[in-house]
Amino acid sequence: MQISQLSPLRQQTTARTAKPSEKIEAPVLPSDQVEISAQDKGPSRKWVGALALGGMSVACMLLSGCGTRLSPEQLGAKLPVQTPAQDAQQALRFEVIPNAMGKVDIIRQTHTETRTDSDGDTHSETVNDDLQPVGVYLGNGLYLDAGLNVSLVPDRVLHQPIIPQDFSQLKIQGQFGSWSRTNVTQSGNQVSIKSPLSFTNTVTRDSENKTTLQLGTFSPFQKFNRIEITRDGNKTVIQGWAPKGLTALSRVEITQEGNVTKVHPWGPGGLVDTKITREADKITVQRFGGSLGRTNVELNPNGEQKISEPWGIGSQTIARGENGMNLSERGLGTTHSSILQQGNDFLVREPGIMSTTTITMQK
Repeated sequence: MQISQLSPLRQQTTARTAKPSEKIEAPVLPSDQVEISAQDKGPSRKWVGALALGGMSVACMLLSGCGTRLSPEQLGAKLPVQTPAQDAQQALRFEVIPNAMGKVDIIRQTHTETRTDSDGDTHSETVNDDLQPVGVYLGNGLYLDAGLNVSLVPDRVLHQPIIPQDFSQLKIQGQFGSWSRTNVTQSGNQVSIKSPLSFTNTVTRDSENKTTLQLGTFSPFQKFNRIEITRDGNKTVIQGWAPKGLTALSRVEITQEGNVTKVHPWGPGGLVDTKITREADKITVQRFGGSLGRTNVELNPNGEQKISEPWGIGSQTIARGENGMNLSERGLGTTHSSILQQGNDFLVREPGIMSTTTITMQK
């Protein structure tokens, strides 16, 4: 049982069948899952386009420097480390955290896809849901996005939000025109999030210690998609709807004890918890499974943060300045992402084709 049960009616486990004969006519936008159809121009152009895209993808994987990296001058001066009181003040508030900031999975939602291979055999695969750039900041670097994924954002452990929370409107614009635009409006204690062809999600700050996340749906079913986040002392609870007497099955508990944060999603206490330990220059994320489930975050004296995955499979290096941040990812090759502030705009660049997003803020 996973946190996905917090929202029983949320679209998450639909089996998707991909057949060799099917035509893929448009990219799927990760922000709003809207498909844009394109006219078929004939096999020759399709093959040329496929080869070009494939070649660029391979080059992006193999060549160092793929993506955009800010120079030290663009990055700007180093930021002071935030205090625990400053961090607590930001908690339980709506926040935009692009994936380019680097996120460590704590609870990741999944869905099942059914695929057909070249021999006509079908098999099911469990696939991670996309991370979302909008959600609620929980404090101590933890983030609950609108897809109900919980992540640790190392930079938020140390620094204030890269995108200020005191806005009246935000426009998150991808490179597919209006189909990739998300409009965010803040009025009083409520934030509304609207993407194309989808219901409006809302984040309501009910009080200093309570925030409600309403995932958009038809009015009669809203109670099933309502998530309440409450804070009481050193404990934060994410509670979804469940039948009477079974609320513990749709609950996530986050407990802070000294320099240790425990995230308990479900099951017997202590067996499936994720433990996040903060030391002076290191954060250790220990999941169920021993060393195979351990992620290390180094807080280097030069201001950079390095995320190392189990068995050295890959690593990420994060550098934050007053004007933006860099994320360098090492695996088979090296790729770069960046966030650059330009007045009231934030330019988010990630590896890949058509992967630039502009966030425009209006106060």
